Amino acid sequence: MAIQFYPSEDDLKGSLEERIEILMGAAEEYKATVLDTTLKENHENAKKPSDLAHAYNWAEIAAVLRETRDMPEGSRSDKDKKGALLIKISDIYEVLRGAKMAKLEAVRLALLNEARQLGITKTETSV
Repeated sequence: MAIQFYPSEDDLKGSLEERIEILMGAAEEYKATVLDTTLKENHENAKKPSDLAHAYNWAEIAAVLRETRDMPEGSRSDKDKKGALLIKISDIYEVLRGAKMAKLEAVRLALLNEARQLGITKTETSV
């Protein structure tokens, strides 16, 4: 059985902001798939959720996070942009947390804290 990755490697092209948007869309799609499959399995008692044929592309979200963290913080606008991107990445983790991955809450909160240290709050994001 082949594993379907969300998003696929072919979809991950473009600027950092575009890749973050692609990752968000893929997280929402992954969450819908996992929850739908879990509901079906609860009725059929067929498989455990760990046996699913779906996976989120963790390598790409790690690369995007690394690239964001490596951004310069020299000026106020640099800090604002970096903080806004960190909040968008935290939103991806929030969606994935809803896909039966409760342990991601700690990562999401750490990203929000990192953005706060740059002087950005969740209500100020606009990249």
